[in-house]
Amino acid sequence: MRNKWIVIIALTLLIAFIPGTVSAKSLFEHQHTTVPAGQTVDDVYIVGGDADIRGHVKGIVVVVNGNALLADTAVVDGMVLVLGGEVTQSPGAVIGDDVYGLSLDSDTQNSLLLGSGLVLGVWLLQLGGSLLLILLPTLFGIALRNRVKSFLDRFPSKQMGRTLYIGFFTGLLLLALSILLMLSVFGIPLVPVVLLIACIPLIPGVAAIGYRMGDSFKLAEHLPDWQKILIGSLIAAAFCNIPVLGWLWQLFISLLSLGICVQWVSQTARKRS
Repeated sequence: MRNKWIVIIALTLLIAFIPGTVSAKSLFEHQHTTVPAGQTVDDVYIVGGDADIRGHVKGIVVVVNGNALLADTAVVDGMVLVLGGEVTQSPGAVIGDDVYGLSLDSDTQNSLLLGSGLVLGVWLLQLGGSLLLILLPTLFGIALRNRVKSFLDRFPSKQMGRTLYIGFFTGLLLLALSILLMLSVFGIPLVPVVLLIACIPLIPGVAAIGYRMGDSFKLAEHLPDWQKILIGSLIAAAFCNIPVLGWLWQLFISLLSLGICVQWVSQTARKRS
């Protein structure tokens, strides 16, 4: 069963990534294969040819860029998979598993290309977000140098609940502002600007979280502050890539960072006044 799925996945990837001008025929000899009645074979794999099954196949039948004909005397214990062709099954043919057929016409190729592009785009977006989550807080720590400790003393761990409370209501205000802007034609272009402006102050908050996480390791006690932020940011980015739990972790980081940033801006404004 494991080998069967490995072969199917390999052949599917082969068709998906080879351009239309480079067909399987140019890679393999085009050959019509027949399993005569009364003959028994283990598996049938054909690339660039047709399969005429009249005998007994103990395993599976895989045909790529070809057609499969299952005669009245055909007996296939496993499944039948045809990529880039048609399946013709006679009434007397016995199939032990399912029959799968995928025609590689222009519409199917466009769908595969669109799906692959979406998957690649999501992966690149996730990769870019992880890199920013690591690099920006680390650069913030390098810029502060020896002032990281004094910056973090403003936000003790005991006040985490209050910080989350502030971040939660700040997030609601930003969400409400974005919705109001989207209700007007002139406000829609301003939504990305508002979100970008809101994300920039998150850098100090993420740096503070990264420092707390990195400083919790005994091996990092004697490291510079920016390296502690780097270690914590790496851990935070790793957790963000976990399905479902990563989304909750991202929400927690965002709210906590918003709370830290709002308190930082408020304290800075009070000192200047």
